[in-house]
Amino acid sequence: MNDNKILEIFGHNVKIERVKKSLSQQELAELTEFSVPYISNIEHGKYNISLTRARKISNFFKKTIDEMLKKQE
Repeated sequence: MNDNKILEIFGHNVKIERVKKSLSQQELAELTEFSVPYISNIEHGKYNISLTRARKISNFFKKTIDEMLKKQE
């Protein structure tokens, strides 16, 4: 799997988990201490985020990084 696909899957899963919690990007940004543009770019697979930031987002959703890297429907 190439890097872009990994970023797309992670971003897609962030969006899925955010929507499950009925959170806006603004609310998620505030809760994770990231900016709204940063959250948006993650969800669109545009940022190759660090492991520490991926862990912070995964932990927020009570998921492992591994779970966040598996394609969800």
